[in-house]
Amino acid sequence: MTQMEIIKELIIQYGYVGVFFSLLAGILGFPIPDEVLLLTIGYLSYIDFLHITPALIVSIVGSFLGMSLSYYLGIKLGAPFLETYGPRFYLSIKRQKQVHALLAKHGKWIIFFGFFIPGIRHLTGYLSGIAKLKYSTYAMFSGIGSIIWASGFILCGYVLGHRWLVIRENVFAHKILYFSIFFTLLTLIVTSYILYKHMANRYISKENVNRLKG
Repeated sequence: MTQMEIIKELIIQYGYVGVFFSLLAGILGFPIPDEVLLLTIGYLSYIDFLHITPALIVSIVGSFLGMSLSYYLGIKLGAPFLETYGPRFYLSIKRQKQVHALLAKHGKWIIFFGFFIPGIRHLTGYLSGIAKLKYSTYAMFSGIGSIIWASGFILCGYVLGHRWLVIRENVFAHKILYFSIFFTLLTLIVTSYILYKHMANRYISKENVNRLKG
């Protein structure tokens, strides 16, 4: 039985509790294919084994709590713990240094965008805690990331329905699907950010003009 089949059986046997702990463990760095798990949750919602609304809520909460727990583990246990035990969970020293450099360069934004990059998502929490990043800032970006990441993949699995079973068995199709979802979400996020900055700048300019007139 493959790892994914074991997880699927766990969800079938324990329902939403299985969903919650599978995502929590995946975020913490256990070797669980998170995106495949989320797509499978969407498929199980499609066939009415799970209900889509609680599946979304439980997945988002599980993801967010996993990110929060990794943050506090980073604070409490520090870099030596991650350097010693991280490689046992496929979080190599080299990858830790790469993510640390990204976090130092891009700060809070890598917490959000890191959700969509396997290997980075699993480290941002630990390294943010080690760096003593303010939790309110961390929670905001990891919370938004949890919502968009978990919802995006679950809804894709739900919309694909039985076609997901075919795609899952085809590695090439699986990669195309993953990158399609990633770039679609990324495009929506970047477009929204650009529009937000544009509207904010227009508002500031208008306020400045009104002050000059006043």
